Amino acid sequence: MRKINVGIAEDQEIFRSALGHLLNSFSNVRVVAMAENGKILLDHAEIDNLDVAIVDYKMPIMGGIETSKALKVSHPKVKIVILSMFEDEKFVEKAIENGANAYLSKDDDLEELEHAIHSVLENEYYFNDRISKLFIKSMISKGKIAPTFVSNEISFSQMEISILDLISKEFTTHEIADKLFRSSRTIDKHRTEMMKKTGTRNSIGLLMYGIKKGLIKP
Repeated sequence: MRKINVGIAEDQEIFRSALGHLLNSFSNVRVVAMAENGKILLDHAEIDNLDVAIVDYKMPIMGGIETSKALKVSHPKVKIVILSMFEDEKFVEKAIENGANAYLSKDDDLEELEHAIHSVLENEYYFNDRISKLFIKSMISKGKIAPTFVSNEISFSQMEISILDLISKEFTTHEIADKLFRSSRTIDKHRTEMMKKTGTRNSIGLLMYGIKKGLIKP
């Protein structure tokens, strides 16, 4: 498996060095660029080879928002993971609006960062529990995330619509199974079939579809 090329923009040298060392310990991740701000990252010799950029929200000269905007213009295929000490919704929303694919707290554990790296490459976006489904739905309803789907003519069974509604209310698979008197395996099968129909790859994608088509309320 080809390694994922990662770049880091972080103004705190100790944190930047430690993060680079830890990410390099993953078998499928390789840190190829390290910079103390976004401008230096954009000028880095390896910028054309990046798959993922991990960018601090607040940096001198060029911070995370400016870096995200610039990367989406010059290197649109690079996925951007914002790291920040700010967890207010307005900071998260601003980051996503300006091109970030994920937003994590610096207090999150390393495993979550690794998961985010893979998720943004596979599914475009990554949101942990603190970035709630309600927030995602709000962004979709405002047109700030505009998902596309394989077909505009898709029919869902009443069971599938019920499952979608319960997903939007943040029930787990086990809880959905209990409410609908089905097994967890049956719920998973329905979810998989719904993703095939819509061309989505996760529950967030299903929520995007459901809101766009009026199947569930934001």
